[in-house]
Amino acid sequence: MTSLPAAPAAVPAAAVVRPAGGHVPELDGVRGVAIAMVMSLHFVNNMVPPTGALQFAAVKLTNYGLWGVDLFFVLSGFLITGILADTKGHPGYLRNFFARRALRIFPLYYAVLLVLTVLVPVSLLSSLDPELVDVRHERLWLWTYLTNVRLASETTFSIPYVSHFWSLAVEEHFYLVWPFVVAALPGRTAMRACVVIGLLALAARIAASVVAPERLAADVLTPCRIDALCAGAWFALATRRPDGLSPVRTRQLLTAGSAGVVGLSVVYFLLHLGDAWLLPLRSTALAVCFGAAIHGVARAGLLPRLRGLLRQAWLRHLGRYSYGLYVFHGLVAYAMHRSGAPAWFMGLTGWALVDAALMVAFGVTCSYAIAMLSYHGLEQPFLSLKRYFDDTPGWAVLADRGARGNEILPT
Repeated sequence: MTSLPAAPAAVPAAAVVRPAGGHVPELDGVRGVAIAMVMSLHFVNNMVPPTGALQFAAVKLTNYGLWGVDLFFVLSGFLITGILADTKGHPGYLRNFFARRALRIFPLYYAVLLVLTVLVPVSLLSSLDPELVDVRHERLWLWTYLTNVRLASETTFSIPYVSHFWSLAVEEHFYLVWPFVVAALPGRTAMRACVVIGLLALAARIAASVVAPERLAADVLTPCRIDALCAGAWFALATRRPDGLSPVRTRQLLTAGSAGVVGLSVVYFLLHLGDAWLLPLRSTALAVCFGAAIHGVARAGLLPRLRGLLRQAWLRHLGRYSYGLYVFHGLVAYAMHRSGAPAWFMGLTGWALVDAALMVAFGVTCSYAIAMLSYHGLEQPFLSLKRYFDDTPGWAVLADRGARGNEILPT
C-alpha cells in the first residue's frame, strides 16, 4: 500500500501522513539496518587483531553495531504496542496476540535448542567442538528464556554459541507482560507508564553499573533494558491520541535524542570518566532518537532521504529474514572463531583489507543461506497458521502481513 500524500497547509500540524491501517515498507528497512549493524559487530570484530589503521577504524566503528539491538528493541515496542492498542477490547485480544507471537518466535528458537541440547549425540557435539557440549549445561536457562538472567553475573558473554539469545529473552519478557499493561491502562496513562518505567530502567542500569561495573547485569537484565522498548511504545501510543504527535514535536524529540547521544559521547570520550552514568544516559537518549526516527518515517512522513534509503529492496530483504539472521549469525560467527577461520582468511591473499572483506562476506553469506532455508522450510508452515488468529483490523493485520510475519524480532 502506498503512503498518502503530505497534508496540505490547511490541515493541522498534528495530522499524520499515513493511516494507522497501512503497511509501512520503511520499517522492513529499519529491520534490515538493525540486523546489518548487529552482524557487523560480530563478523568484523571476529577478525584477528587489526594490523592497520583502516582495520582498526573498522573494528572501532562496528563496535557500535550493538546499537542495532537497541534499534530492534525500540522497533518492537513501537509495533507491538501499536498492534495491542489497535486491538484492545476486541474478542480474542490476548489469545490472538500470544498465539501469533508463539507461531512467529517459538518454532525457530526451540528448533535450534532442540538440535543443540537434545537431538545431537554428545559424542558428535564433542567431536565438532567441546564447547558445544557446554551449551547443554545451560539448557534450563535457554529453554525458559532466562539467558539474560544467567549472563547477568558474568563478566563476558560466556555461553558458547548462543549468548546472543539474551536479547530474545528481554523481548519475550516484554511480550508476556505488556499486553496486560496496555489492556489495563487508558492511552494517556499508558504513555505516562512508559515514561515512568523508562526512567526506572535508566536508574536500574546506572545502579547496576555503579555496584557491579564489571558484570553484564546493566547490559542484559530486562529491568535495565526495558526503556528502549518503552520508548517505542510511547511513540506508538502518542500517535494514537486524538491530537496525534505533530511533525514539529517529532522533530524536536529527534533533535533532543540526537543531541543527547552526541553530547554524552563527546563528554565521555573527552573526560574518560563517568561510564557508570554517562553511557546509561546515552542509551536512553539513543532510544528516544530511534523512536522519533521510526515515528518520523513511519507515520509523520518526515526524513525523506532516510525513507528513500529504507525503501531499498536489498535492505527490506534483509529485514524480511532478520529473525533468522539474528539467531544464526551468532552461531556462524562463534563457529568461525572456534575453527580458526579469521586467521585463515587473514592470510588468504596477503591483502589485509581484502582478506577481512572475504571473511565478513563468508560469514554473512552462510548466515543468510541458513536463515532463508529456515524461513521457507521451517517457519513458513507455522506462520501460515496465524490466519486462524487473524481477527485484528487495520494497522495490526496489514503491518503484520506486509512484514511477512517478521514484524518485530531481531531479535
